[in-house]
Amino acid sequence: MFQISYDPAKNRVTVRVLSITMDEVETYKQEYSKVMDQVKPGFTGLTDLSEGKLFTQDVALALAPLGELSVQKGLTKWAYYTGSAVSKMQMKRMFGDIVVSFEKLDEAEAYLNN
Repeated sequence: MFQISYDPAKNRVTVRVLSITMDEVETYKQEYSKVMDQVKPGFTGLTDLSEGKLFTQDVALALAPLGELSVQKGLTKWAYYTGSAVSKMQMKRMFGDIVVSFEKLDEAEAYLNN
């Protein structure tokens, strides 16, 4: 289960992930692509993984190309927050240096707002 939204005033994509299964990957990619059509260059992103489950390896591989799509659309910063060290490692493996992890929402938002 997930939610993807775009705030045009902040030029920010916000994603909340509780879980994404292989059955949901295509729907997620379609919704994400629709949001990417709305962003302006210089956009930021925020992912809430605070209540999320780790992705299975096949889901992680299927979603990894979305990082490159974001960069192509003009991503400047992407932050995610989670209390899980394993989740942090997974995001780093999937998206490399384009994401920065935080333990609290306010820290992630402060990073994006600067």
